[in-house]
Amino acid sequence: MLSLEAALANVETEVEAVSAALLATDPPVLELRSTALRQAAAELAEVMRRTHINALPPDLAKRLQAVGASVDMQRDNLARVAALTDRQVAAVLPPSDATTYGARAGGTAARIYKSAG
Repeated sequence: MLSLEAALANVETEVEAVSAALLATDPPVLELRSTALRQAAAELAEVMRRTHINALPPDLAKRLQAVGASVDMQRDNLARVAALTDRQVAAVLPPSDATTYGARAGGTAARIYKSAG
């Protein structure tokens, strides 16, 4: 069973790893580190369930707030990266209602054959 200090340290480490993967724009590493961050956050949440919030030392409370702010910033940055990626894809593959292989018998083409948009 992890202590609060160890669980928080794991989350801090994984937040840094996710940040590095975001900056490196390395999707496989980002996926791996994000999974590790979710696991570390779940472990921290389990430890926090057994801890009275009023019993937290001030330094741990500040670190928890800092980790929360970092995760919020990562979420915002990931949303920006996703929007940029969508724009880049739209520039290469402009949205179209036309189907790729024509209409199916009895109706429109399957959704899989329509371009995104």
